[in-house]
Amino acid sequence: MTISVIYYILRWTSLAISTGVIVGAGVAAFLRLLSWSISAWSEMEYYYFFLPVFLLLNRVLVNLLAFHSAGGSDMVLEAIHRQNGKLSLAGIPAKMGATVITIAAGGSAGKEGPAAQLGATLASAWARLLNIENNDCRKIVICGLCAGFACVFGTPVAGAVFGVEVLFIGKLLYDTLYPAFLAAVTAYLTCQLLGVAYFYQPVYVAAGGWLVVQAILLGLVCGSVAVLFIKSIQWWQELFVCWRLPQYINTIIGGILLSLVGYFISPLYLGLGLELFEAGINGQNLAATAFFWKTVTTGITLGCGGTGGIITPVIVVGAATGNLFGQILGSLDVSVYSAIGMAALLAGAVNTPVAAVIMSAELFGGEVLPYTAVSCLISYLVAGHRSVYPSQIIFSGKVPFLCDDEGKTVRCARREAKKAFLAINAKINAGRCCNKENTDSRDR
Repeated sequence: MTISVIYYILRWTSLAISTGVIVGAGVAAFLRLLSWSISAWSEMEYYYFFLPVFLLLNRVLVNLLAFHSAGGSDMVLEAIHRQNGKLSLAGIPAKMGATVITIAAGGSAGKEGPAAQLGATLASAWARLLNIENNDCRKIVICGLCAGFACVFGTPVAGAVFGVEVLFIGKLLYDTLYPAFLAAVTAYLTCQLLGVAYFYQPVYVAAGGWLVVQAILLGLVCGSVAVLFIKSIQWWQELFVCWRLPQYINTIIGGILLSLVGYFISPLYLGLGLELFEAGINGQNLAATAFFWKTVTTGITLGCGGTGGIITPVIVVGAATGNLFGQILGSLDVSVYSAIGMAALLAGAVNTPVAAVIMSAELFGGEVLPYTAVSCLISYLVAGHRSVYPSQIIFSGKVPFLCDDEGKTVRCARREAKKAFLAINAKINAGRCCNKENTDSRDR
């Protein structure tokens, strides 16, 4: 037994470290290219007026060269669930290039989705090269997903937990936790060695019972905003489909709408939006409508065909929500509420409360941790079985009356809930018609 355990540890240590180095190097190159592109392009005045052209270029690039890589992190989740994590490298360079074009031009999207997809795909290629069996291949791909996420935010522990928590609602993959953690730490250190810099801002809290109550209230607010964010993304995607226009026309329209927001509202809501996030964490008061406009620009960008992740917009919207809450009801520096709001919205929109709590500790220090945990768990419950990743599988219902969803994907549960709603609505309308007919007959 001891020899078997030692062999297992040695084997997965070598696999995890090698995977981390490969993913770290690949993601570091992507992040450096993205950072350079954003710096170079954003120096131009009114750069966002070119959004229709660059989003159109992004659409052409994805359709021609990266069609099978479309879908981002959700595609990775589906591949892990259905294909033992087997992903193709074909189209990945074009997908990364399209992401750089979208974000640098001003599209509201994140860098973590493509980075996680790149990490998972590189890990899948490494597993195939080693001729590893399906079950272990799946585990290595999860390690790549964790490593990619850890590289983006500089949060190796949260990255490891995120990868083993995001696949299922209500379940952690403990059998993958050790190699996932080692791969995430290795990738993070590799990125640091290659010159990638990370944000860290300690948030200091004056402990008190009133802050616990505020954390509960902020969790309720963030859970509700998470639902609105998810529904907004879905609404924009459905709207562009309902127009029944050619894809390229939809993309141009989306680019024009984003340009109008940048010109008439503020360019702060375009691109990654990390200026808003950092301002809120540093204690500055953000505009009251910041969470709304960042949600709108993200929905337009992803709905019209822009390429990028969704976690960065989630954390920006979360920080803006917490910031507004702090301005209205807060008794402390708004930086405290911005930090809590960031983690709480992440927990609600992505269904990863444990990773969100750990991420807040890695980014802001330990003082905010107890209050973040309260808000994250409340937001997680309020959001229900909704997610920005429709391929998440509901392993365990969050509350007893949602247990019927167990074993389904979020996408499937949403469709069945919609069918049930339409059926109930049809019965109500039928009853109204019958009542009207009876009333008319009596009147006659």
